[in-house]
Amino acid sequence: MTLASLEFSFASIRRALADGLTADLIIGEACRRAQACSADGVFTSFVPPDEAVERARQLQARSDAGAVLPLLGVPFSVKDSIHVAGMLTTSNCPALRLKPEQSAPAVTRLEEAGAVLIGKNTLDQFATGLNGTRSPDPLCRNAINPAYIPGGSSSGSAVAVARGVVAFSLGTDTGGSGRVPAACNGIVGLKPTIGLVSSRGLLYNNRAFDCIPVFARLSDEAYEILEHIAGYDVQDPLSRADADEIDLRLRLPERLTLAVPRPDQLKFFGDDEARMTYESNLATLESLGHQLKPVDFTVFEEAGRLVFQSAMVAERLIDYADVVQNNPEAIHPAVWASIEPGFKYTARDALSAIYAMKAAQRQASIVLQGCDAMVVPTVPTIFTIDQMLSDPMVLNTAMGTYTYFVNPLDMCAVAIPGQVRSDGLRSSLCFVSRAGEDGLVRTLGRSFEGAVGSKPG
Repeated sequence: MTLASLEFSFASIRRALADGLTADLIIGEACRRAQACSADGVFTSFVPPDEAVERARQLQARSDAGAVLPLLGVPFSVKDSIHVAGMLTTSNCPALRLKPEQSAPAVTRLEEAGAVLIGKNTLDQFATGLNGTRSPDPLCRNAINPAYIPGGSSSGSAVAVARGVVAFSLGTDTGGSGRVPAACNGIVGLKPTIGLVSSRGLLYNNRAFDCIPVFARLSDEAYEILEHIAGYDVQDPLSRADADEIDLRLRLPERLTLAVPRPDQLKFFGDDEARMTYESNLATLESLGHQLKPVDFTVFEEAGRLVFQSAMVAERLIDYADVVQNNPEAIHPAVWASIEPGFKYTARDALSAIYAMKAAQRQASIVLQGCDAMVVPTVPTIFTIDQMLSDPMVLNTAMGTYTYFVNPLDMCAVAIPGQVRSDGLRSSLCFVSRAGEDGLVRTLGRSFEGAVGSKPG
């Protein structure tokens, strides 16, 4: 095996280390791959390669001396709305240049386990968008077919994994940004229970909704990373007090009742291929013994609209207030069109949105009574970049059809690649359940992945 041919799966990296490769050689190769795509809009900045390699060399020495480093030599990247000490955080806006002194706790925990940061990934500016085109040129492109959108807002984080530049990455997820890009690029996108992973060190959109998702090639890899970064953080006021008690382990397979949207409520926006692969993926679940129960999707649609069509959008003006007030010309037009309505809402509107969210949470729990979890298409379709640029607001909203509702309803989810479409793109199923049921959706995702024979797109 040569370094250039090394597949950046966790298993292959560990085999390479066992066969005598050292962490610094592996990280050097990751840096080479990252630099090779430096003109492709995947990264906004890089850790200097010599620094990353030296970091890996030090970790290798510690491991050789007996230190336990479960992620030794595993390269990763993070979305450029997550703080890394000494690196600029820009959220893909040139006018926003923050240089934090401390890294987000999730980054620190991964580095302590032996993983090595390679760089920071591009995103839809201010993490506002689900398509990946709301960023400066060059646009990040889909890893399977560059004519298509990569999904957003965590576009670069997903593409870096799908293209084999890094083994895993971190993004942020408010309305689907940890699931939509995973679906578009044929990889796994894990959105944990809100508050399970500390959100300290993020630039927030909606602090009550935001969380850190994991992108990986396989579900076992994604949940291994979640096990490292999950846990209570006393310095994060929205960290769950029971974060250390939530069971993330795989469960024994069992036959479950899974809610699915009623067929008459499904939307695929004219994409017959998406409909057919969704039905085929559901048939796979039934072959595993699960019972599918159609439910009224109305409350989930209504909850999803709270993310961008209520006073909740005004929260996006907090962390980005300086640029919004003093340098609005630096904001991407589609992003401005999304956040500008926040100025018109009143405190009464905000309270009404909170009440609506609580009502939706209660109604959703009633709809899901008797169901163990829910299954939806991760995305209803996928658009080309040209299509998205011709109608950026309407088509962007379409991408969130089956993801927007998850965070306001306080649920956890994982997107798993499904059947390959005839055009070579991957379908994707998203498994969703109640807060704290991360182990359940892990088990569902893992069994579906095994049945489909999922491999990265």
